[in-house]
Amino acid sequence: MEEAEAVFMIERVYVKDSSFESPNAPLSFVQTEAPTVDVGLNTASNQVEGMDGLTEVILTVTVKAKAGESTYFAVEVQQAGLFRIQNIPEEHLPALIAVHCPTILFPYAREVVADMVGRGGFQPLHLHPVNFEALYQQAQQEQVGHTTQ
Repeated sequence: MEEAEAVFMIERVYVKDSSFESPNAPLSFVQTEAPTVDVGLNTASNQVEGMDGLTEVILTVTVKAKAGESTYFAVEVQQAGLFRIQNIPEEHLPALIAVHCPTILFPYAREVVADMVGRGGFQPLHLHPVNFEALYQQAQQEQVGHTTQ
């Protein structure tokens, strides 16, 4: 019996949701204190009903810039991708979805964040590249640590 060929393809990349808030504008434009910038990342995935072999992966990037109690801006982007994933061994799927898909989506999310921050009147914020493989390995180690305690 012939083994079916493994398929991993990008069908579509799109912004699923985005928001930008600058609650203290215009006062935040004249602040002299450099804000601290917190970046959060989260990945979710689901099988698309009625579309065999298609998986939607959503990378959520959250950025908050604050100085003390004053929020300069808050951005949230849900960058999504529709991936055709077929005939991939089950044990490889978690890494594929947690590492490879977000690695593909991140540059798009990074561009949306920079654009939104710039359009909000601030210097565009260019997020540093992210090593999703290292994050995945770290999460795996933490999970093993929790189950052995």
